Amino acid sequence: MADLNFYEKDMAKIQNQLIEKIGKVLTGMSILNDAELKSAFEQINLLDDMNELGLTALLNKVKNAYDAQAVKTYGVLTATQKTKQTVTAVQAIETLAVLDLDSLSMGIRQYTDEIKTAMLRGLLTGQSSESILEQIQQNYGGTRALSSPGQAALLNDSFARFNRATTAKLFAEFPEQKFSYVGILDDRTREVCSDTLSAVPDEGLTIDEINTLTTGVTFEGGGGYNCRHEWIPV
Repeated sequence: MADLNFYEKDMAKIQNQLIEKIGKVLTGMSILNDAELKSAFEQINLLDDMNELGLTALLNKVKNAYDAQAVKTYGVLTATQKTKQTVTAVQAIETLAVLDLDSLSMGIRQYTDEIKTAMLRGLLTGQSSESILEQIQQNYGGTRALSSPGQAALLNDSFARFNRATTAKLFAEFPEQKFSYVGILDDRTREVCSDTLSAVPDEGLTIDEINTLTTGVTFEGGGGYNCRHEWIPV
C-alpha cells in the first residue's frame, strides 16, 4: 500500500513558514486601534497564505497518493474481473477519495480560523506581539495541530480504510475471491492483528469469511484505528 509519510514533514514546514510570516504582521498590527484592526483582519486570509507556501502542492500529493492506490488495486484484478467493473463503481471510489480530502481541507480551514482568532484576541486584550506569537507557536507550530502525530495517524487511518474499501468495492461482484492478511508483525502489532495473521490460511479467505472471524478484524476496518495491515487478493 502506498503511504503518506511525506505529509507530516511537509505540513510542519508550511506551518512554521506561516507562523514566521504572522510574526512580521503582528509587529505592525500592535499599534493599530480597534477600527484599524477590524479593517486589517478583514484583509487577512491565512488559507491563501498557506496555499502560497505550498499547501496546494501538498494536497495534490495526497490526492495523487489516493489515485495511485486506486490504480494499484484495480491493477490486481484479472482481465475478466476488469471487464465487469461498472462506471458507477469507479465513481463511488472517486467520491470516497474526494470526501476524505474534503475532510482534510475542512481541518485546515479550522486551523487557520483558530490562528486568526488567537491573533485578534491577543491584540484586543493588549498582549505584546511577542507573547501572541509565542502562544501561536506553542499551539499551532510544526509538529502540532495539522502536523501532529495524532493528525498524521488520523490521515493514515483514512487512507488505509480507503484502500480496503476500494478493494471491497472492486471485488464486490466476485464473492468467491479470497484474500490474505498482509502487514508488519512487530512489538506495535495489536493482538487482534497478530491473531489474524496466524488464523488466515495460505489459500486466504473470502470477504464473508473474513467478516465472521472471531479475532475481531473486519475487511474494511482491519484490526482497528490506524491498522497497518491490508487484505491482498490471492
